[in-house]
Amino acid sequence: MSRAAEQRLLQQAGMIVGLWRSAHAGQRGTWSCASLAELLLAYGRLFTPAARPARFTVGPPGTCFATASRLADEHADLLYVEGMVVADGVPFAFDHAWCVSAASDRVIESTLPDGAGLVYLGIALTDGYRREQQALRGVDAVITGGGINLADNVDALRVGLPGHAWRPIGRPLPSTTETPARS
Repeated sequence: MSRAAEQRLLQQAGMIVGLWRSAHAGQRGTWSCASLAELLLAYGRLFTPAARPARFTVGPPGTCFATASRLADEHADLLYVEGMVVADGVPFAFDHAWCVSAASDRVIESTLPDGAGLVYLGIALTDGYRREQQALRGVDAVITGGGINLADNVDALRVGLPGHAWRPIGRPLPSTTETPARS
């Protein structure tokens, strides 16, 4: 894991938070989180890139949400994670989904080639919450991109994720990570 990539990811997430807080100061001033990036900084953890074990089948590019969901369904020891990744050769962090072992912060990559993901920031979702939200929305993504719109996450943004929705797996964010002050 690259410390520079980690700092870049956290800085970019913080910038997104600041933009959303500024743009929606009057409308979302009392919300727990004004954006999905802020939800990631509030609940997210850092995950360590790792070589994908041969027993897991990678999906084609652009199918990370569906592929990670399928992997979590097929392997009881895996949890589905959504968040952002910084990938080698890409100047910005982007929405992504992957899996982790329920006992580790090691990434089981769903679509990126081994070694492409440099640092991951995400929320490990419980199977029950993931399936419930996917059924409600009709898409594989739960908290980030992948065809959902912000209205799908209004409750989570207003009051935060319910306790049954996520697991505190992964490395906590550095104590120096700050969410921009609310207006």
